[in-house]
Amino acid sequence: SLFQIDNKGNHLLVHEESSINVPAIAAAHVIKRYIAQAADELSFEVGDIVSVIDMPPKELTTWWRGKHGFQVGTSIRHQSAT
Repeated sequence: SLFQIDNKGNHLLVHEESSINVPAIAAAHVIKRYIAQAADELSFEVGDIVSVIDMPPKELTTWWRGKHGFQVGTSIRHQSAT
């Protein structure tokens, strides 16, 4: 495990295999509010920025994997614009 510090100086315990440490491949601007329907989904408001960490081809899935704040989860592709 590793200790990391958030933007307020609080110590966070983060596991090395945690998805929060995966670098983003894109940033998405949220254009439609979404409330998570499952534990692995992200909720966000219009105007939020989501860091995309996995963007499979749209022919394979309508879901992206991303980070929003300190949460990692899936989001629907059409809810945001890259």
